[in-house]
Amino acid sequence: MEVIDAHLHLFKAVSTAYPRTVYPGMADAEMEVLAEDLLEVMETAGVDKAVVVPLGPQDEYLRDLRINFPGRFVGIGNHDPESLDIAEDLDRRMEVSGIQGIRVSGVDPNASRTDDPETYELFPLFQAMEERGLRVWFYSEPQQVELYEKVLELLPGLVTVFNHSGFMVTIDNLAVDEHRRPHFTTDIPPPTLELLARVAQNSNTYVHFSGQYAFSHGPYPYLEMVPVAETLNMTFGASRMLWASDFPWILSEPGYPEQLALVDHLLPAISDAERDLIRGGTASSLFSF
Repeated sequence: MEVIDAHLHLFKAVSTAYPRTVYPGMADAEMEVLAEDLLEVMETAGVDKAVVVPLGPQDEYLRDLRINFPGRFVGIGNHDPESLDIAEDLDRRMEVSGIQGIRVSGVDPNASRTDDPETYELFPLFQAMEERGLRVWFYSEPQQVELYEKVLELLPGLVTVFNHSGFMVTIDNLAVDEHRRPHFTTDIPPPTLELLARVAQNSNTYVHFSGQYAFSHGPYPYLEMVPVAETLNMTFGASRMLWASDFPWILSEPGYPEQLALVDHLLPAISDAERDLIRGGTASSLFSF
């Protein structure tokens, strides 16, 4: 079975032709991470295909990947808060850049669970995505996940992938470590596993097996994450888990092949069939390459 990296980042240096979001200290304006470099690393590790997520709502490099590397990559766009016509913009991005999903970082910063979900700021986006079969890449704090839980009650067909082992973090806890990687200060196991299990009751919810480096307090292979990995496997099952590297942040530490090997380090008791699903089978069922 093919091995598929279900979440990573590629981007060009900032220019007029390739605008993008800048993250000082981690993805400065002059930094670029190109497909050619990634493909070399993937070949060494035995990874066949990848899901690419830009650093912001700009899709210019996704367009290039679709043209220059057919069959190797699919794209997940980022939510564009400046969008004036959600349906029209989604259709354009799907046609030009071939996106198969949208990453969002919340539902509505001003809403509460007592509000009607159809009044949430991003409900029209979720509704339009369900109609088009686009996947939601969800990464947000617990309060926003609770709102999203209500959205899923109204839109049960909406396919959602919870990012980075289902951790629910806030930007206030984000730091950049000595390896220029994102790092979050949080408890392990996180106190939000019960909430994650609730939303996982919807059979169209999935979770990344990724991001361990960003939450762990110890060195590779992050053995303190074993209870988290086991909980994800028990909650979602291998058929709803997707291994992802979060390249390029892991390139120097712990390394790309090492990131793939975490499936074996953290879930040593799973079957070969389950291992194949996590390492690519599940992603293959969700995306058209």
